[in-house]
Amino acid sequence: MHRGYKLDPTLIIVLVNKLRPNTYTFCLPCDDYTITLENVALQLSLSMDGSVVTGSTIIPNKVDLCEAFFGKVSNKFYGGQIDMKWLETNFKDLPKDASGIIKEQYA
Repeated sequence: MHRGYKLDPTLIIVLVNKLRPNTYTFCLPCDDYTITLENVALQLSLSMDGSVVTGSTIIPNKVDLCEAFFGKVSNKFYGGQIDMKWLETNFKDLPKDASGIIKEQYA
């Protein structure tokens, strides 16, 4: 939900220049700072209550994993990876009448 904040391009450039990519820490004159998930949730007005996005589970193989997360199974695996073209082809456009489960699979 947008709360009327404007992005300041100069501030963004300064912050990017102060970012230490190996630790994802901003090195500022007053101290070093790390952006936490709570910071992101507060800035984007994301709910911090309710179901988690992922949890701990045991899935025997990649076909079962693919079925559990996507509701579809790719016919090509590259080691532990799925072809990006398959993902684009199968999940490019969310159906207008999609259920909650379908929305989660597309996300």
